[in-house]
Amino acid sequence: MADFAELLTLLPAFALVLTRLSGIALGAPVYSASAVPARVKIGLVVLISLVVFPVVRPTMTHVPDTLVGTVLGAMGELMIGLAIGLGVNLLFAGLQLAAHAAAQQMGLGLARVFNPAIEGETDVLSQFYLLAGLALLLAMNGHQLVIRGVLDSFKALPPMTLTLRPELLYVLRGLLAGSYILALKVAVPTVLILFLVSLMMGFLGRTVPQINILVVGFPLRVGVGLAALVVSFGASMVVFSDGYRYTVDAVGEMIRSLGA
Repeated sequence: MADFAELLTLLPAFALVLTRLSGIALGAPVYSASAVPARVKIGLVVLISLVVFPVVRPTMTHVPDTLVGTVLGAMGELMIGLAIGLGVNLLFAGLQLAAHAAAQQMGLGLARVFNPAIEGETDVLSQFYLLAGLALLLAMNGHQLVIRGVLDSFKALPPMTLTLRPELLYVLRGLLAGSYILALKVAVPTVLILFLVSLMMGFLGRTVPQINILVVGFPLRVGVGLAALVVSFGASMVVFSDGYRYTVDAVGEMIRSLGA
């Protein structure tokens, strides 16, 4: 009975660790995918929590002793886990934004498919780039780096030490800027080539009125756009991998800015 009573006293501290790790199952890429069964997510989070709790427990200087304090502390821990996952997700948002811009210029924006990652519809090209980015993330062991980032956050930011500081806004601005910069780097080659194709078709429409621009232009834009995407795909994945390294550093800085 004494051992059982001692275990009960550890439940609030364990709940804080479990809640922070739950953020990766709710917001991190791969782990938050709807294709992953909920039982697998819960089992993974509980297993990791059981492994790291003996290491984290000595660093916890303050543990709430009431239900209200535990709930409030758990909300803060969940926010930390979600911030890490959503910070990485911003990178994929930039990749999809670039693909969406290219699809609109190619005339493929109306070809829609269901995207389980955002629980909504998206164009085919954005879905392809999302899957390519996820495949590259797995090849780079990025899914392990996400878990490692959450575990390292316990060293820089022990449970119940969350404080909101002004530096956090600058870090979030940097993550958003990095997402847009990634979108520009990936989309600019294809969009620029399609812009030149539009100029060429406009010139032909003026000089050779007999050519039906609407009939010729659509397949030409699709063909040139696909060729540009194929040529620049390797460079796009290199830009994505560089952006991922920047995002990992920015998320680490965000965690440090949340500390006291």
